[in-house]
Amino acid sequence: MNKYTKVNVVGDGSCYFHAVTGYIELDKNVKKLKGDKKYTYFRKGNASRLRKQVVVWLRKNIDYKLTNGLTIRDDINDAITVDSKLDSISDYLQHMSKPGAYAGQIEITATANILNRSIRTFTRRGSTLHNVGLGYELKGAKGTIHLYHNIGTTKHAGLHHFEILYPKSKALVISKSVYDKLTLKHKKTVRKAVSKRRVPKKKRTVKRRGRRP
Repeated sequence: MNKYTKVNVVGDGSCYFHAVTGYIELDKNVKKLKGDKKYTYFRKGNASRLRKQVVVWLRKNIDYKLTNGLTIRDDINDAITVDSKLDSISDYLQHMSKPGAYAGQIEITATANILNRSIRTFTRRGSTLHNVGLGYELKGAKGTIHLYHNIGTTKHAGLHHFEILYPKSKALVISKSVYDKLTLKHKKTVRKAVSKRRVPKKKRTVKRRGRRP
């Protein structure tokens, strides 16, 4: 855990989408504000938009082949067999469109492809983090999103929850108020440094010719 800052997100059934979009917002807010140190702050992302994008991607890529040889269609059909309320792929996608529907491996695969980012999910055992098997490694990805999941710490599926694990090597997560204060201080320091580098222009003296008698 020492390598990451765990950032909480709201637990309303869309925690996965909150975590992913929140991670992206953290990336957007990274700034050098104190010497070479980088800082960022958490800002809520657009979870509902990402959910819609995921459902659209799944519908369009239902026969997308996974690294294990199976397809998205196969994974959804497996999910249907353990949920008595769902009878078809259409039912599954309709259910996933709802704000309170929990996301899992199927949605992680879709998200990775939409964002062109690998996604890794960890849980805590004692004081160390371990990969829980949820995630998707994408070749040529432009980065990795790190998430935390409380699987193994609770037996009740309704209490399962995703959160953000933001690498301290990328930036230190601080509050918005502290971030704003550091930003203001940084701007003043930059202005002061620029004013010191400015060299005043020398005044040109024009020699006047004397009048002829």
